[in-house]
Amino acid sequence: MQQPTINIKTRCRRKLDLTTKLLNLHISNLPALSTSNEQPNESPIRIVCVSDTHNHQPVLPPGDILIHAGDLTESGSFDEVQAGLDWLSSQSHPHKILIAGNHDVLLDEIFLERYPDRRYGETTRTKADLNWGSVTYLEDSTMTITLPTRAAPHEPEGVTKGIERRLTVYGSPYTPIYTPSAFQYHPSPEFWENSKLATLPPQDNLIVVTHGPPKFYLDRRDFHRAGCPYLLQEITRLRPRLHVFGHIHAAHGRVDVVLDRVREAYDDIRIGWGGWGTLAWMAVLVGWNKAKRVIGFGKSDASKATTFVNASVVGGRQNELTNDVVVIEL
Repeated sequence: MQQPTINIKTRCRRKLDLTTKLLNLHISNLPALSTSNEQPNESPIRIVCVSDTHNHQPVLPPGDILIHAGDLTESGSFDEVQAGLDWLSSQSHPHKILIAGNHDVLLDEIFLERYPDRRYGETTRTKADLNWGSVTYLEDSTMTITLPTRAAPHEPEGVTKGIERRLTVYGSPYTPIYTPSAFQYHPSPEFWENSKLATLPPQDNLIVVTHGPPKFYLDRRDFHRAGCPYLLQEITRLRPRLHVFGHIHAAHGRVDVVLDRVREAYDDIRIGWGGWGTLAWMAVLVGWNKAKRVIGFGKSDASKATTFVNASVVGGRQNELTNDVVVIEL
């Protein structure tokens, strides 16, 4: 009775090996990734990404936009949240964006109704009493940021141009449930399908901020992948310019990925949603993209990369400051 199991494991391993070879072949045929401002005569937008500070207040480099991707606090008491907001408000960045994380329980009133013993510190003041200062809080919501297009660095200081750059930023605090904590959900396609994220169309200047990572992208905790496959579905559909998250401290870093149809098929197979038919389709896509590149026919499906950033700055058992703040230029 054990032989079929062994055969299944062998076939799955062979399928994954073949998909990896196909992906590597596809990547080798792609043009150089576009990961920065495509207009060299203009100064790029500088985005400072930080997450999982857990009451720490690291020194933050200057920039145009400051994004904090959740777990501002350790226990989520009113005093902790307010201290974190005061720290963020004191920064010089013209735009400051915050989403909550699973530790920021004060901001999840539904959770506190179910678990009143998790309301740490004083119990008289609530989320409504917070002084948000210059911080914009997003909770399954969006905002538009308009930035003037500055002159290139070699031009005189203070020079601006008339054309403005607009960014759409979506933020959500939710992560897959693993223990009772704030802003958690049971992973299912319905959760993200019913979110504001699912209503957004693909657009060039989209930034997505979530507390948790998508499946396979900077989500490794020991031997476990903690990211959400259904979030990955939405990210693949939208192909945002930047996706910032945290939550999995050990996976801090940055990776630039072309989320084209080949990558989508590859990820579907890794998740287990795609079989040998998906592998065959992936092979067709790899061949077609290579042919288009050789003969110069049509627009490439891989014109721009998505930058994934796990911005967690803490690590270790005591959540010590261990990781650098990540700065992205768009």
